[in-house]
Amino acid sequence: MNQKEAQKSSRGYVPNGAETEFTHCDCKELIHLLNSKIPAERSVAARLLSNCPTQESVFALISVLKIETKLYPKLEICNSLVNIGSLSIKPLLAQLGEIGSNQHQKIPAKEFKKISYPLPRDIAARTLVRFGKEALPLLLTVLEENKPKQISEAIDAIGFINFYDSEPYLLKHLLECYRHSMDNNLLQWKIIRAMSGFPESKTFLLDQKQQINTLRLLQEIDRSLLFISKSN
Repeated sequence: MNQKEAQKSSRGYVPNGAETEFTHCDCKELIHLLNSKIPAERSVAARLLSNCPTQESVFALISVLKIETKLYPKLEICNSLVNIGSLSIKPLLAQLGEIGSNQHQKIPAKEFKKISYPLPRDIAARTLVRFGKEALPLLLTVLEENKPKQISEAIDAIGFINFYDSEPYLLKHLLECYRHSMDNNLLQWKIIRAMSGFPESKTFLLDQKQQINTLRLLQEIDRSLLFISKSN
């Protein structure tokens, strides 16, 4: 094993097929293995739990995801949650803004220059976008709650899903959320960013451009308008 392979192994990397020696384990044994001190064993357990589509498996995977520190077990956990399917969506919603500290706490000073839509920084939101439109009905319920931290991450997920698979009906929900977030610049910024996937939002954005005097919000409006102009 060379140095690069050793580094990957220490982070829990398991090549495809290497999990076969654990296929004799039942679901309860795999859940127990999720807490192994060996990162690679945690990766194997998470990968094989995709074959155990139960609430118990989902909650076990999420419970470990909240404390996992190694890259590859995290990836395997998220993969299995997606592979298990719709059973994972509601439990993941409950974790929006709760895992890790990589979420936006304020509007970043630096603009996002790429032509893509930014992948959510929150691990629960990043996993939910992989469900695509299937996750939207429950994501919309988050917008109706008085939980700014969760709303912030739900907006990222909704914006991402819509940008790549347009659902115009979502616009009215985001506009309603915007109206209720006039005292929260971060939520406003995220909603304005999400508007880049809604050509129908052009009038709204132009109107806000006349009313807003916050530089980063104005820059995000211009970016969304640019995307809309390219989509026509």
